[in-house]
Amino acid sequence: MSPKNALPVVAPVARSFLFVAVGLIFAYASGLTLEQGAAYWPVLCILVNLVTIAGLFAISAGERKPFRALIVPEARKWKATEILLICFLMILVGMGGMLACSFALYGGLPEFLAQPLPLPWALASLVLLPITIVFSELPLYYGYAYSRLTGIAQRPWLASAYVIFWYALQHSFFPLLLDGRYMLFRFVSFLPLMILILILYRRTKNLVPLMVGHGIMDLGTGIQILIVSVNAL
Repeated sequence: MSPKNALPVVAPVARSFLFVAVGLIFAYASGLTLEQGAAYWPVLCILVNLVTIAGLFAISAGERKPFRALIVPEARKWKATEILLICFLMILVGMGGMLACSFALYGGLPEFLAQPLPLPWALASLVLLPITIVFSELPLYYGYAYSRLTGIAQRPWLASAYVIFWYALQHSFFPLLLDGRYMLFRFVSFLPLMILILILYRRTKNLVPLMVGHGIMDLGTGIQILIVSVNAL
């Protein structure tokens, strides 16, 4: 396999390894255990997102294409009702998968998902987490990896399964907790949303409405973290 064809294969894997590396480095540098440092996962996620975005800009430059080509390969006007419907479906499936797995494996929502942060970090997460996630995850997994792998793989379903697997698996590593039940919970709970996003992307060939939907969900996470952080003061 040529380096050009290998990069779309390696990039989704590299993001998961980056989450593990950043989590371990933070634990070592801070002197905290993984459990104690779990509250800082939004900050570490922002860092990984920025590295991912920088990598995508480098890849785009190497292909002599603008970064926005990963998001909107074809011009299209969207109706507000279409975007709202896509956002509703993403939120419904995303929350449904999370709640179903939470109650199946924990009997309720686990506490480690929203822990208090120092207020400046909570405010930074509220703003930066949604923005950096939507410009890193979806362009990486679907705008870049999936779009390239479908042209390489002889069986398109292999490209679909590969991207869905790694996109869901990355969630097992933030926060980084070496616990089998937790990692299974994070992986399985995100699978329905990853499958939905792929279906919608195959139909639209455009990440803009998906980024809006994902951003709304991440904004909700940021608000939740801010609320528990304020209550902890």
